[in-house]
Amino acid sequence: MLPPYDQRVATEHRLLVRATALPVVPTNVVAALLVYAYFNYINPLIGPAQPEIQQFLLFAAVATTLITANVFLSARWHGSLRRWARWLREGLEASQVPADVRRRALNAPLVNAVLTMASWLVAAIFYFPYLILVADVDIGEASRSFLGLVIVAGPVTSAMSFLVSEFYWRRQIPLFFPDGRVDRRGVLRIPIRVRMGATFLVTAVFPLMLMLTVDLSVAQRLWGELPPELAVLWGKFMRTQTFIVSVSLVASMAMALLAARFINRPVQALRAAMARVSTGDLDVAVPVRSTDELGELNEHFNVMLGDLRRARVVGELFGRYVSPQVAHAALERGVAFGGEVVRATALFADLRGFTALTERLSPAHVVGLLNQYYQIVEQVCGRESGIITQFLGDGVVVVFGGPLVPVEDHARRAVRAGVALQRELAKHNQGEEEESLEAGIGICTGDIIAGNLGSSSRVTYTVVGDAVNQAARLQVKTREFPESILVTASTFEAFGDHDGLRFKSCGSVPLKGIAAPVEIYAVEV
Repeated sequence: MLPPYDQRVATEHRLLVRATALPVVPTNVVAALLVYAYFNYINPLIGPAQPEIQQFLLFAAVATTLITANVFLSARWHGSLRRWARWLREGLEASQVPADVRRRALNAPLVNAVLTMASWLVAAIFYFPYLILVADVDIGEASRSFLGLVIVAGPVTSAMSFLVSEFYWRRQIPLFFPDGRVDRRGVLRIPIRVRMGATFLVTAVFPLMLMLTVDLSVAQRLWGELPPELAVLWGKFMRTQTFIVSVSLVASMAMALLAARFINRPVQALRAAMARVSTGDLDVAVPVRSTDELGELNEHFNVMLGDLRRARVVGELFGRYVSPQVAHAALERGVAFGGEVVRATALFADLRGFTALTERLSPAHVVGLLNQYYQIVEQVCGRESGIITQFLGDGVVVVFGGPLVPVEDHARRAVRAGVALQRELAKHNQGEEEESLEAGIGICTGDIIAGNLGSSSRVTYTVVGDAVNQAARLQVKTREFPESILVTASTFEAFGDHDGLRFKSCGSVPLKGIAAPVEIYAVEV
């Protein structure tokens, strides 16, 4: 989860935000003034002189009309975005924002660029016939004005509108996507390669093309008036300029493609690797091809993947040393000392005659039998949502209804697990006379304390309490009864409907360490 939107951003840069809230205004105004100055003072069009006030009023009228229309359309597009952004800053949940509004936030820079380019195209279409029919300007000069608006001024202003708008909206995107998961469906994306190419074109090629048009304009004005010697010199000058512009165009585009490739390839490789990691595949590496920031980024990504692979191994090992529920809780919440008092059911299961087995069998054989026994306990208790908290040699402690997996019918689940355990052991023992496994099971329902106990260097998740003690003592007591499953009266009462099981009252019996005798029941398997 990304940090919440910092409200101080809006206050620290309020002036900048206001200036760029409608980036079509400042960029178009500045560009229009520059174009007006260029075609009226720097390199004016050839034609009949017109009153300066008339030219300025016409320019002001057209520019104001187009910019006003642009602002109106932009406001219509961005109005809902600003309302939702204000509500989000006031505490509205981002999940309540409609999907189409979120897409507008992502498409806003491109929309501003399109609106700006459309305005300049309309202006060029208006001025071209005006210059020919009204201002009586030569068609060549009118074409120079038209191309200057469409090929130079329009694209440059649109690019600036896009960049300024994106600068503004990138600060607003975390409002609409606070979790960092940007939905790209319905969003027009502009790849890095296209951005780099457009930047090189605007900054490196357009100025040279503009200089070439100036030279052509001067040549048109002076053609036929230059002496032969100067005409030859001017021709060489024009060939030189054309050559420089052509070579610069090819070189700039080649450099743009190479620079974009140098940036795009590592980014795409990183993007593909991250997509595989998101699916759980950590066996991936990103090639490091440079010593710049992108190479360093990919190198750090590979280091991070190595750490993730080691963490996955640690997590798998952790999940084997403790139950998966305990491991999951520790990874999510961290390790906090203390316990939680809950009403649950504890089950103790202990192998009978285990000491005799260890005397008859080799250590490796004993370990194999214990692993089979633990496997059976884990399977039958897991089906009933029981959590194994401890392996005690040949004994197992299981809790049903603890805070990690709370269930209402924990007593019923514990008894069913005990019966299933005995039946699975009976299946295992078929044909195994010397390696038969028999278990004594004690079950008690009551208040227990479940939580992390230990020291600063070692922690264990366990359950303690009177109910746990009674279950442990009942397991020992099974050696004195023909039945192998004993439950307390609290478990018997919480079990409810017998569900086909038969319980036999064994009366009140004393348990070691328990002050008063405990009423118990035997479960007939």
